[in-house]
Amino acid sequence: MRFLIDQFKDFRIVFKYGVSGCIAASTQLGILAFLVEKIHISYLVAVIWAFVCSALVSFSLQKFWTFRDNSLTRVHFQMIQYVFLAFAMLTLNVAFMYLFVDIIHLWYIFAQVITIGITAVISFLFNKLFIFRKEDVESSSHIAPD
Repeated sequence: MRFLIDQFKDFRIVFKYGVSGCIAASTQLGILAFLVEKIHISYLVAVIWAFVCSALVSFSLQKFWTFRDNSLTRVHFQMIQYVFLAFAMLTLNVAFMYLFVDIIHLWYIFAQVITIGITAVISFLFNKLFIFRKEDVESSSHIAPD
């Protein structure tokens, strides 16, 4: 348990992650509401499209700003890892949305806000510990001597 708590000690990273998450969440909520309210797409289909768009925004912000990994050396590998994580979070997202909206009968926007909170914590830990782990950022940002 202490190990998990320690992952949230660097306030700057947690703050940047939160800001990036808010931008991605705003993207997700805006697209979700637009698709449901204006295009009249089912909320379960709309949540998938909204999630994909927000994942692209989130990856860019997390890699280059939050975790300050400006190297393009491992970007393809990181993107593959991030896509796997995004699909896992998408699965959780749809499952929680179904639970909250169809079973518990919450308003779909409120359900999405709760779901974003749950998946944000899980995804922060995976991003920090695996995808953008500090060793990778440090080793990929150094230029090898001649």
